[in-house]
Amino acid sequence: MNPTIFEILYQILLGFAISIGEVFVLIICIYYLFKTGIKTDSVLLLLGSIFIIINVILTHIGILYSQIWGMDSYLLYTYFTRGIYFLGSILFVIGFYLIIRKVVKNNKNLP
Repeated sequence: MNPTIFEILYQILLGFAISIGEVFVLIICIYYLFKTGIKTDSVLLLLGSIFIIINVILTHIGILYSQIWGMDSYLLYTYFTRGIYFLGSILFVIGFYLIIRKVVKNNKNLP
């Protein structure tokens, strides 16, 4: 049985609802990008956040099709989505590290 458009939309909305924290971080990253301009740290933070949100949405869509695809195909799909999550996490951490390094470098009086 193929999922209907309503089931697909439901899973996408459920993905957004579950990832309220990630959406909030994405909004903060967009704000930071507009405030600082296009710099390496802001772009990495934004790309990492986008990849993580894409992973959440793709995971929920994959749940719908798991019965149709079978376990082998769903397992490959899960590996793909986890790869996107890993890439997003790495990009976010590198961007966050660049920001921390800049703040510590500019504020020598930090403990």
